Amino acid sequence: MEGEAENQSFELLDSGGGRVLEKLGTLVSSRASHSAWWRRKLPGAEWRKAVELKREVKEPLKLRIGTLRFLLSPQGGVRGLAPELLEHWKQVGAQCAAFAEQQRRPARVLHLFGGAGGFTLAAAQAGASVAHVDASADAIKRAREHAALNTLANRDIRWVVDDPVKFAQRERTQATRYDLIVIDPHTPKDAKRGFELERDLGALLSTVSGLLSDKPIGVLLCCRQGAVSPTTLQNLMRQEFNVFGGAVESGEILLKGAEGVAAVPCGVFANWRKAA
Repeated sequence: MEGEAENQSFELLDSGGGRVLEKLGTLVSSRASHSAWWRRKLPGAEWRKAVELKREVKEPLKLRIGTLRFLLSPQGGVRGLAPELLEHWKQVGAQCAAFAEQQRRPARVLHLFGGAGGFTLAAAQAGASVAHVDASADAIKRAREHAALNTLANRDIRWVVDDPVKFAQRERTQATRYDLIVIDPHTPKDAKRGFELERDLGALLSTVSGLLSDKPIGVLLCCRQGAVSPTTLQNLMRQEFNVFGGAVESGEILLKGAEGVAAVPCGVFANWRKAA
């Protein structure tokens, strides 16, 4: 079983020249990366092993990223699974496990713009109760398939097809409270979902601040598209959450490979954590 899981795993093999080279189970694939300007480390022969997913993959491929399993669709590609968030998934899982041990109850987690569900799966693995919200019914269907693949289908996960901003606003009026909130808008401007980062993020953070429990873990904000600065996110987070104490950190979201493989910037994050 261990060997099988290893064969199904994701790995960043190389980057540079505007692309990344990735191992997807037994396949090797290449995709564009506008931030990878540097020279490639591997020889051209290794890059020429890359296949076109839409041609080689006829049905969803099981793929392990860290401890989580996903279904890789040739249409959606790797980008939709967000392997660059692996370290943040681990952090959320560890926070939920520590909370349950300290508070003697499961953490309540809200995942807005849930997408493929990495944060939801990590939290559920750690025993948390999760509300997973996305405006796309197809995205919810895919995330539920991922939950089943990770034997989490029977966990306490509330799947919600709704506009994340409007959902958060309703939850606030209904006095629903969460211990940990993850916000992961996929694009800076998404007409289909009606969310525009520059226009709407400040108001969303203000709404979210009213959803925190009396023993909050924190709020994690990930922005994986657009030219937004970590300092911008840090200032926005401090503006809303400094009143609760704790501290805000920010930085780049990085797609990482083995030692010696150049990490690839994929966005920025800001994380407010309530001091213990």
